[in-house]
Amino acid sequence: MVNRKVKLLIPKDRGELIPIFFVLFLICVYVIFELYVILPAIYNNIFTYKEICHLIFGLYIIFNLIGNLFLCMATDTSIDTIICPVLLPSPNITASQSSTNTHQEMIYQHCNWHYCHRCEVNVPPRSQHCHLCKKCILKRDHHCSFLGRCIGFRNIRYYMCFLIWTWIGLFYCNILHVDYTYELVGTFSWRVIVACLFPFGAWLFRVLDHFSLLLSFICSTSIVLSLYILFLIIQQMYLIMNGQTWHEYGKNIQIYSGQKDLQSNLEIIFGRRWYCVLFSPLISSPAYGDGMTFDSTTNEPSNSRTSGNKRI
Repeated sequence: MVNRKVKLLIPKDRGELIPIFFVLFLICVYVIFELYVILPAIYNNIFTYKEICHLIFGLYIIFNLIGNLFLCMATDTSIDTIICPVLLPSPNITASQSSTNTHQEMIYQHCNWHYCHRCEVNVPPRSQHCHLCKKCILKRDHHCSFLGRCIGFRNIRYYMCFLIWTWIGLFYCNILHVDYTYELVGTFSWRVIVACLFPFGAWLFRVLDHFSLLLSFICSTSIVLSLYILFLIIQQMYLIMNGQTWHEYGKNIQIYSGQKDLQSNLEIIFGRRWYCVLFSPLISSPAYGDGMTFDSTTNEPSNSRTSGNKRI
């Protein structure tokens, strides 16, 4: 089991090791920067209860961030975790439900059991083959190059929690950076704003020295990254509330979307204890269903509730 987890951490495409190491490098840089530069400067190297609170909260952020990152990468999202039928099951969605022939074929292929010629196996609805992972992914959402694996039915919870805790950590760093800047310069001015937003420009015009350039670059990077992560969270939450994957959104497939309230859609992704999963990656809250059978109008897996709607 341990060897299997370790193998899952290594992406099939070795080129994706570069963005993974880059993510880990950024995490280490920010942790070291906050511990050895920001906090000592704010509290003047005096170990107070406020600094202890900052350390405890910082460690809690790191625990959730690293824990969700590890579980997202170590969770097997492929169809290897299920038993696929030898004979292709009969289709539940007909091509006549869409408007154009191309769209008909796409919906028919996506929303029914279909044969994958690369994996040489019958795969469930909403599953897709990833050319980077070299496997079919159960309810595939998208491939994340920064993590080197696909986001699907079994690990989307950890992916979302990783994004949220990354944003919380960056937002927390930005607050500390504001305090640090105020302690360093005593007040805010146009030079401070230019130095934070355009550190290289300020360095070229000799507004900053070399060390201040490094500090300003890290501070400005945290602002940009926090905005980018927030954008990803909003995008993914929109898809979750609409009951769609990225592929379905891009191809305008709405068979599974638009019929459930926010809480039901959250439970489909995060499980019954959706309100607890953000506090720890160790909290058990499996997603509804088996990733193979879905309700075609309510976007709810068939084994969670009884309904008269068509099952796929």
